[in-house]
Amino acid sequence: MSIKNRFLLSGLCVVLGFAAPSAQAQTVTADFDVTITITASCDISSGTNGIAELAFGSKDSFQTDVIGTTDLKVTCTNGAVYDIGLDAGTNPSTPGDVSTRRMKGVSTSPVNNESDYVPYNLFKDSGNTLVWGNTIDTNTLKSTGTGAQQAHVIYGLVPSTNHTVGDYKDTVTATVTF
Repeated sequence: MSIKNRFLLSGLCVVLGFAAPSAQAQTVTADFDVTITITASCDISSGTNGIAELAFGSKDSFQTDVIGTTDLKVTCTNGAVYDIGLDAGTNPSTPGDVSTRRMKGVSTSPVNNESDYVPYNLFKDSGNTLVWGNTIDTNTLKSTGTGAQQAHVIYGLVPSTNHTVGDYKDTVTATVTF
């Protein structure tokens, strides 16, 4: 091959080398959503080791009103609105009526007082004016969860009246609605 042809061929290779597309990685992008739905969740516990007892102690039958308290602990998801309801117990004088709660005499008492009752009530306030019941938006306690355990005080009152000697008991169910 002649020098002239070699020169032209070299020049042509140089020109074509610059004109050839370079090899590059190509990219494409796409967006995607990341989602989660946090649902409200609550847990209820009361007293020591999850067992609440509102113990009024011992009292003379003619003594003044007896007051007691216990804590009800609720843990709900941060921002979850909830209501705590307390039912009428197992011995109300009017079924389902939270203003007629009563403790019934127990058979383990020194005297037979199983047919006797001692009235009492549970309140949302220390002044014993707001009866704590289980009708939402009427007599329940409304609160908002923080994600941490919240203690709610239950105030109890046994009015002074002439009661029969013995031990008395009732069981109240607490319900958290969220």
